[in-house]
Amino acid sequence: MKNKFLVSINKLEDIDIYKKVGITTFVFALKNYSIGYENSFSIEEINSIDANKYCLINRLLTSKEIDDLIKLLPSINVNGFIIEDIGLIDSIKKLNKEVYLFINHFNCNYASINEWLNYVDSVFISNELTFDEIKDIAKYVKKPVIVHVFGYNQLMYSRRYLLTNYYKHYNLPYKNSVVIKDKAGSIKMHLIEDEHGTISLSNKIFNGKRLLNLNNILYFYLNTSYIPITIVLDFLNGKDIENSDEGLLDIPTIFKLGGHDD
Repeated sequence: MKNKFLVSINKLEDIDIYKKVGITTFVFALKNYSIGYENSFSIEEINSIDANKYCLINRLLTSKEIDDLIKLLPSINVNGFIIEDIGLIDSIKKLNKEVYLFINHFNCNYASINEWLNYVDSVFISNELTFDEIKDIAKYVKKPVIVHVFGYNQLMYSRRYLLTNYYKHYNLPYKNSVVIKDKAGSIKMHLIEDEHGTISLSNKIFNGKRLLNLNNILYFYLNTSYIPITIVLDFLNGKDIENSDEGLLDIPTIFKLGGHDD
């Protein structure tokens, strides 16, 4: 089972610890081209690691940034790339590297995922679905998919500097990291801002161990950002995790589409 885990890396020294418990495949957020991860890594650092590894590029990029990145891609020694911007697909395929599409909030049904699977090697299923919905998707997709099973869920990503704008508007001391609460309810979320924009993370760790029994799964993804490695190891060893929940696995999302009331 542990060779089916795909684990993001916060510190290079953590790799040897993970290897000792049977983890063999790792994700490295690429410096200047990723957002929402505790740490990102240079090409030199990624290339120095001897392991099965994937490079994460999850920023939405401008045309110039894509042009600049395309020049760098051949120098990155990895098994493949995990991307959000679909403008990179063709360039990566030309390198004979695997392409995994990780578009938060969008890959919510097997029909659209199967369409994407005509162009990429695998797709991350959205983390906003119920257990039954994820199970059905895994059953009907034509290639094995990737499921997020652990970590803080990304709720929102904006290229705007939301915290900068807020503190400037109210003439308050700036903070690049803050936990806020929804005034209409009890939901808390963690906002983090850097030079590439702002992300919002769930306030509780998503514990999706129930998903580990699904079939037709390429990898089970663990996003370890902002989580001590001791807690990650507890999850890998089947222990209970404090400050965790099952996200939306039992909470269906109901959408009301535009139309008439009658």
